[in-house]
Amino acid sequence: MSDHCVIVTGGASGIGAATARLISAAGGYVGILDLNAEAGAAVAESCGKRAIALRADAGDENDVKAAHVILQSHLPPVTGLVNCAGAPERPRPIEDCPVDEWTRIIDSHLRTTYIACRVFGSAMATRGFGAIVNLASVLSFRPGPVLGYGPAKAAIVNLTESLAVYWARHGVRVNAVAPGWTDTPFLRPPERGHQRDLTPILRATPMGRLMRPEEIAEVINFLLSPAARIVTGTTIPCDGGVIAASGWAPYGGPPAAAEPVTAS
Repeated sequence: MSDHCVIVTGGASGIGAATARLISAAGGYVGILDLNAEAGAAVAESCGKRAIALRADAGDENDVKAAHVILQSHLPPVTGLVNCAGAPERPRPIEDCPVDEWTRIIDSHLRTTYIACRVFGSAMATRGFGAIVNLASVLSFRPGPVLGYGPAKAAIVNLTESLAVYWARHGVRVNAVAPGWTDTPFLRPPERGHQRDLTPILRATPMGRLMRPEEIAEVINFLLSPAARIVTGTTIPCDGGVIAASGWAPYGGPPAAAEPVTAS
């Protein structure tokens, strides 16, 4: 898809960076928006001459609009948008989560997604062609002790469905992916190093391993591609079976890999 031009918010690391690299490897153009200008530039450099990185606050509509103007002068018309921007949240009870902090987390995921869809999605709808992939989460469907992140991701699923219907007759498809536990700095922040005990996560994941950013990027790339031309308003879990296994908890969790599987 040599004429494919995709904007990736939060493209400086993790799933966003993996998506940018995959699109560029397939011959597409990539615009990376991220607050971390240095990391964004490094990802763009690894993508080659068809990529550009801009420092932009995805939660500031004026910032995103300004980035859109710059990208229009450096890249072909945008045909795709991937929304990966968002801040991590540590688990804690509601009594220990101030409203301002809760709002910050909600805004970093939901507001950023809304703004990018409003700016880039509206432009694609005007041209009559495009595809959007939003980043949801398994916590969109199965809540956990992150009281801003989970509700924001659930709302992204709803927003995805709403925009899919709104823009269906305008040639713009809108879908989402819902990653499970993925091996990114989001899961293991640099300040924690690699000391986090992943045993509970691996036990809750039927596949028994973390997802890789490149694996999520492949699903995103499919949803952006003509192969998914009839897919819109859908959220695809990319979780190694976490959602499917949630009902196994009272029975001791999903079967471990070491346990033999026998037919009845």
